[in-house]
Amino acid sequence: MDNRYNDKTGQYKLKFTPRNDLSEEDFMVTSCNETAYKAIKLWPYWQHFALSIYGPKSCGKSHLAHMWTDRVQQSLPRPIQIPIMDAHSLNMKNVNKIANEYPYLVIEDMDANINEEAFFHLYNFYNGPERYILFTSEQPLSKIPLKLPDLRSRLNIIPNIEIEQPNDEMLTALIAKLFNDRQIIITQEILDYILKHTERSFSFVTRLVEEIDDISWTYGRAVSIPIIKEALKNLTKNQQLELFI
Repeated sequence: MDNRYNDKTGQYKLKFTPRNDLSEEDFMVTSCNETAYKAIKLWPYWQHFALSIYGPKSCGKSHLAHMWTDRVQQSLPRPIQIPIMDAHSLNMKNVNKIANEYPYLVIEDMDANINEEAFFHLYNFYNGPERYILFTSEQPLSKIPLKLPDLRSRLNIIPNIEIEQPNDEMLTALIAKLFNDRQIIITQEILDYILKHTERSFSFVTRLVEEIDDISWTYGRAVSIPIIKEALKNLTKNQQLELFI
């Protein structure tokens, strides 16, 4: 995709690709995610070989996963590969290879559609010394409706830590970060307006800033309250349409 458009002056304007800083320095700690953050920092002194962090979309689970892999790397005498894989990519064809090659592993987006037999084998492979798994999901592992009783009982043992929906402190920091990632400077008036009118969820705020950026770039104008109103209107319309799909 060409991130340029030709304005009325005949000049091309460049749209910046948002940077995605997943370092610990760029992680925002507030009361809604502090427990999860501390759990990542606690490794390697976990009381279990696995940990599960769950919460709504766009709440920072993947950011914490990258922070954990960085922390593991820093503890090792030499760098090794630590896969961050989607839960749905694990199957009986690759589970042995993964378990034998990687002592540390991140598995994201756990839900009821996983290959349960493969995960049963994976659990047994990693349930030993010097092997660790970090899981992420939108609900506790114990609440995922799995069919295999043996797998359910094993996942029920894994500690689950929740990231809650954002409070105003988190929303303020998140909005500022999302605009900063896009190299967009906003005023306090803009920030206050978004806070007053946005839906209180990580995913909505993320989509809202993306929509604001798209409209601002298309019009070739700085972010303003009219642009924010248009973005909110577009997202609300899309949500209503999704109800009928």
